[in-house]
Amino acid sequence: MHAFTYPWPHAEPGKGKLLMFIPGFMAGDITLAPMATFFRTIGHRPVMSGIWSNSECPREVIAGLENRIRQVTDRRGAPAVIIGHSLGGIYARELGHRHPDRIERVITMGSPLGPVRGAANLLVQAVARSVAMMRGKAEGCLSESCSCGLSISNRVPDNVPTTVIYSRTDGVVDWQSCIDRSGSPMVENVEVMSSHVGMAVSAEVYKVIALRLVQPASSPARSEAAASAR
Repeated sequence: MHAFTYPWPHAEPGKGKLLMFIPGFMAGDITLAPMATFFRTIGHRPVMSGIWSNSECPREVIAGLENRIRQVTDRRGAPAVIIGHSLGGIYARELGHRHPDRIERVITMGSPLGPVRGAANLLVQAVARSVAMMRGKAEGCLSESCSCGLSISNRVPDNVPTTVIYSRTDGVVDWQSCIDRSGSPMVENVEVMSSHVGMAVSAEVYKVIALRLVQPASSPARSEAAASAR
């Protein structure tokens, strides 16, 4: 009921943000379609990542996402806000690090800021190992022994405002691993009450994102929000 009564901040006509969504591990664009649809209704311009199943080698996925972000920002003539769920949030941060001229803001949801396997519960770790073997990838894919995965897991987008959304009731990823402790003035940590998968359809998460989308493009994260994370 709160979602129906909340005064959602709508974008002014013609001034909606260009949004690109990146799904989590083993998930595809369809999992973030409800979120994309919602933000379209309040005036923004969502596009999807083009990922059917986010289970490929991180190096290959990042290369594809770099091409995608170039295409959409060139076509729309505006920088994008990148919104990533779980593993998708790690990729979103890396894109912000590599392409600050094309990315206005990064928002992550339940994204571990470190090796994915080490932060996930045992079931997810087992799935990650199985997927790596089935695809003929290195056994250590998405772990500390995977050089390409580790190289992107801790980077902070230096010049791009970043919002880190986490939940103590995540259930899939260790919530403490989702908090950015870099101390960067460009990063804020925001706690919500949600399950890991539920972040994609959580009104509380939508509220956090909607409020950030109406902030000035260059505004840094709010220091009081970052300081409040534990």
